[in-house]
Amino acid sequence: MATPQHAIAKADEALLAELGYKQEFKRAFTPLEVFGIAFSIIGLLPSIASVLFYAVPNGGPASMVWGWAVTSLFILCVGMSMAELGSAAPTSGGLYFWTHSLSSPRCRNLLAWIVGCKTVMVILMSRDSNTIGTIASVASIDWGCAVQIMAAVSIGSGQTFIATSAQTLCVIQETDPIHELTHDVEFLVESMLQ
Repeated sequence: MATPQHAIAKADEALLAELGYKQEFKRAFTPLEVFGIAFSIIGLLPSIASVLFYAVPNGGPASMVWGWAVTSLFILCVGMSMAELGSAAPTSGGLYFWTHSLSSPRCRNLLAWIVGCKTVMVILMSRDSNTIGTIASVASIDWGCAVQIMAAVSIGSGQTFIATSAQTLCVIQETDPIHELTHDVEFLVESMLQ
């Protein structure tokens, strides 16, 4: 007897076949994979730590808490909408497929082409993901790490050392390869665990 999940999976496979695709990937993530994605890509803790420099003097804790809460609700709405769209007809070229599907008929081909080219360029440049957002998040995490390292050096020297922008940039350039190496090791370990 087929379970409801099995019936849904068969219906999804039929829908993919209508679109000209064959389902080839697993449809489930283990808890370890979900944790790995959330911890490595989202970078929640480094993101919060790196914006404290601006948030504390310009609004304080109340603005940080309420800003985070309100923004999270809106981001959740966008994420749920995109998840619903993506789960209706999952494709490997999701970004440019949905750009083409949701754009005005007048410019959909051009916009889908631009998104596709951007995707290829980002994959070639970063090997991380297929969005510019991932590059920006990696850069912001490296910047936050560099600022915290320079702050630790300043505190350790009794406030006699004050980092310049050039010194902070050098630390960013040194943390980026370390970040990339840990990212590559993470993928290697994750592939061995599957």
